[in-house]
Amino acid sequence: MTRDRQRKQSAPIKQVGIAEYAVVTDNTVLSTSGVGSCLGIVLRDSFNDVSGLIHVMLPTAEESRDGNPAKFVDTGLPLVIEEMIEAGASKRRLEGWVVGGSEMLSFSSDGDSIGSRNIAAAKQAFEHYGIDVAGTDVGGSHGRSIRFDPASESVTIQTAKDNTTQTI
Repeated sequence: MTRDRQRKQSAPIKQVGIAEYAVVTDNTVLSTSGVGSCLGIVLRDSFNDVSGLIHVMLPTAEESRDGNPAKFVDTGLPLVIEEMIEAGASKRRLEGWVVGGSEMLSFSSDGDSIGSRNIAAAKQAFEHYGIDVAGTDVGGSHGRSIRFDPASESVTIQTAKDNTTQTI
């Protein structure tokens, strides 16, 4: 067995729930499931070995009276970035992956789905913070589960629709 295979098999996994986030400074695999119109956003500073994952539900906090900032792109992403910087990351070295934003529910009076509004909010936030996009798997009409492996710096996506797996 190769050394990389041993490390990958022994890496702990941190499950991130809906409206939750996690930041790690080791090879802990970050995972979340139930990503439909929600987004799973992964951030990584590979130079300083700091990774984060947040599972957001809505684009902006103003759309809800819920006080959990991790539920929203506009308030949750800054929390992850701040905690990553506190853990040793450099904001200018961050790269990110965005997964989800399916067209599953539409409650907006302007006709835009939650999924498309989430994607737009993430794009705007990445531009605002100067985060390079490493990969995306967005849109569609299916749920996803995602796993980020810091050792390989890859996001593996399993789709609920046909149970296929891809890596970005």
